[in-house]
Amino acid sequence: MRTCALSADIKGLGAGVNSKKGDGLMQKLVVSQQGDGDHTSIQAAIDAVRVFPLEPVTIFIREGLYEEIITVPENKPNITIIGAGENKTIISGNKYARMENEKGSEIGTFETATFHAFADLFEMKNLTIQNIAGYGDDIGQALALYVAGDKCTFKHVRLLANQDTLYTSKGRHYFSECYIEGHVDFIFGSAVAVFEDCTIHSLRKGYITAASTPMENEFGYVFNNCKLTGEKEASEVFLGRPWRPYSHTVFLNTWMGEHIHPNGWDNWRDANNEKTSRYSEFKCTGPGSDSTHRVDWCKSLTEGEASKYTLENIFLTKDKWLPK
Repeated sequence: MRTCALSADIKGLGAGVNSKKGDGLMQKLVVSQQGDGDHTSIQAAIDAVRVFPLEPVTIFIREGLYEEIITVPENKPNITIIGAGENKTIISGNKYARMENEKGSEIGTFETATFHAFADLFEMKNLTIQNIAGYGDDIGQALALYVAGDKCTFKHVRLLANQDTLYTSKGRHYFSECYIEGHVDFIFGSAVAVFEDCTIHSLRKGYITAASTPMENEFGYVFNNCKLTGEKEASEVFLGRPWRPYSHTVFLNTWMGEHIHPNGWDNWRDANNEKTSRYSEFKCTGPGSDSTHRVDWCKSLTEGEASKYTLENIFLTKDKWLPK
């Protein structure tokens, strides 16, 4: 993964900058821990954006480790967050499912995310989001990113955690040239999500995906031109298991390392899932792509079947949206 540096014309931005974007205005804010921007924290910059902004908002985040739990609320669409580089701007959290709240109850999976993107038309580029809680029975799930908006785009973003790294709750999402690592169900949810030219890295034995695609949705998770890698201790990693019946996941033109289990897919201890899950592969390569021992309820796509997996077909479901 290459690092994209913050361009020189952005470094001099000051408070409340507006610039032309087509016929309208685009608000620009700068976050800097050194105090030479508009805000010193990312959440403060998001909080400063008005509800339902009148123009797109871009928030530039300078180099640094930002130890924050961040939320882009549903009523603040059309925000873009741009870091100084994947290894330069790092957003870090450490909440985990077994952590107790003030009432002594465990907070659960969905309260653990470092970053929550609940708004539509959200974009993120050139940074890392991590959850450093670790893993184990005393930790449980610990999310890095929770996405629940529609028409969201991520490019050159690194997502680091262990169990349940990325939760794609709903909507349509596009991930391009991203790096995602974890070990159990670390890409999961019911959204329509396309991953192109991404590296998906397994830390140890586990499952890459746990889709819960609704029965009426033709598409769930689509991986195209990706690379599946793993640590030395990673073995018997399954491509996916169905969090819910009718789970849809497909790998196209993807390189798979030797850590991928020969069976490829798991039924999550329920044979009934074999009747509904929609799992398939097409023209994958690498030692983990050998289809000889794949489960008989996954599918090898033909050229004609694979041809339907275009961004136009996948994303033009409710309205005419294509990622930039």
